[in-house]
Amino acid sequence: MSAKSEIRHLNITAAERVRRYKHFYGGCVSDALSRCGVMDSVLSSDFYALRPEQVLAGEAITVKLHSLAGENLTAEEQKAREEEWKRIGSPQKRMMKAVFPGSVLCFDTGGDFQPAHFGEMSCTLAQAHGCVGLLIAGNIRDTRYILKMEDFPVFTLGTRPNAFGGWRITHVQQPIFLPGHLTHYVRVNPGDFVFGDTDGVQVIPKEFVDEVMLTCEDIVARENEERRRIREGMPIDQVYTIYGDL
Repeated sequence: MSAKSEIRHLNITAAERVRRYKHFYGGCVSDALSRCGVMDSVLSSDFYALRPEQVLAGEAITVKLHSLAGENLTAEEQKAREEEWKRIGSPQKRMMKAVFPGSVLCFDTGGDFQPAHFGEMSCTLAQAHGCVGLLIAGNIRDTRYILKMEDFPVFTLGTRPNAFGGWRITHVQQPIFLPGHLTHYVRVNPGDFVFGDTDGVQVIPKEFVDEVMLTCEDIVARENEERRRIREGMPIDQVYTIYGDL
């Protein structure tokens, strides 16, 4: 991509992008990102899918968590916090109110793995308001119930039963940093797009979301024709003459 003016943008909803991205696979998305000059947005292989057959695709709602382990509030501090939550709403409530159709909740836990950071009841509430999946650099719990949820892909770094130890939300819709594969961390901005399948999780910068989608659709159409011709017995020499290395 030689100039920003060449990047295509579509006037479609986040939910429509989710529908179209669900037809892709990780290698296709990676190739399309590479054509846009983006090659450092693959997340760590430590992320794994609760249900590998599901595709995670959606616009990132970014959430920063902070551990409460070792945090002891005085009675006055706790009262002040509760008064603030009454005035502006609890951080978790504000996070949930940011959810919209086609969104994916993305959590940066700051490397805290002591408690479970999200559970099935929160997943159910988020899904009921349009959230289409979860990406968390931490732990989840209630996995047996999450697995019963219809079409709610979850990528996580672990599972734990305990909520004690605790955490609090410090920022919603601010840049976060998740463990990377080719870089130590991958920055995720509000409005970036997240794609995950059995090949792993990738972050698509918001300025390239539609360009990558349209490029992937071209790749899939071309590859489907290529598969058809190969299965019909195209000679090997002709395969490599026409398509090059596979």
